[in-house]
Amino acid sequence: MGRYMSFWKYEPDAVHNDENIYAQACEEVGNISGLQTLPTADILAEINRVFSDYDKLDEYNYESGKGAFTVSVTPQTVTFDCVWSMGGDELNKLIDIMLGFGCPFYDPQLSTRFDEGKNC
Repeated sequence: MGRYMSFWKYEPDAVHNDENIYAQACEEVGNISGLQTLPTADILAEINRVFSDYDKLDEYNYESGKGAFTVSVTPQTVTFDCVWSMGGDELNKLIDIMLGFGCPFYDPQLSTRFDEGKNC
């Protein structure tokens, strides 16, 4: 079991229902109402650049002595499954990448989304 981190970007004026969005993202239900489409190729390229010191097992799996993670991507969501031993600095790199694409961190372990200016 690992630590899950999920990211998405709401449409302007969309109703925020984070737990419901996360549940739909896990089920990969397709188009999720109220979410914007993400530049997934650019996101994957940035992950690859930032984690270039990790062994890239395939397009979605990375590991090193610092930890390991799997990336799950849909057109509207990005979710990371990280090993529990992955340190805070490494987890923060993932958060920073996604913030660069306007996607705040949703922590399903806490049922909390860390929107800018809220919950921070």
